Amino acid sequence: MAVTCAYHKKAEAAGACVSCGKLVCEECKVTLKGKIYCNPCVEEMFAEKVEAASSMLPATATVVEPKAARAAAKPQHAAPTKAAVTTDNTSEQGKDAVIPEEIKGWNWGAFLMSWIWGIGNKVWIALLALILGIIMSIVLGIKGNEWAWRSKTWNSVEHFKKTQRTWAVVGIILLVLGIVMSVLVAVLYASGGAIQFN
Repeated sequence: MAVTCAYHKKAEAAGACVSCGKLVCEECKVTLKGKIYCNPCVEEMFAEKVEAASSMLPATATVVEPKAARAAAKPQHAAPTKAAVTTDNTSEQGKDAVIPEEIKGWNWGAFLMSWIWGIGNKVWIALLALILGIIMSIVLGIKGNEWAWRSKTWNSVEHFKKTQRTWAVVGIILLVLGIVMSVLVAVLYASGGAIQFN
């Protein structure tokens, strides 16, 4: 069983915070001087430094509020907000998943490989292609991207698109091989019949 992030239950942990010990994923971890921290601990450290610096300033100096300082000093690799997670990677969230615009469209891999593609992408409805044939293949071509995104965890949109391109290439290669084999068999059959006729 994979060890998951303390903040994102579906993400695999990439390390543990040296301060509090909580597990964090790649998106949540903040690396400072070669050590891994979680976002709350980083914010706490920055707040302490701001408070220490403000206590050393003269009474007439304007002190930045700790909360504002934490917001300004928030590291670039801070844990993403819930909204960011929803828009960036919504894969494997079932019918509630938001489908990225970049992946909408026809899926050649799903159309050409049908039920085999379905098993590889955890789209079990694709097994209906064994019964419905070309009709289900057309449906898979239209809905394949959407169903695959909702059924399986993908690292990113690019990871999804690259995988689907691979399925399409394999499907096209198998189609071409099938056509070539059919032509060869037809030619051999025709030449064999011609020889017997003569």
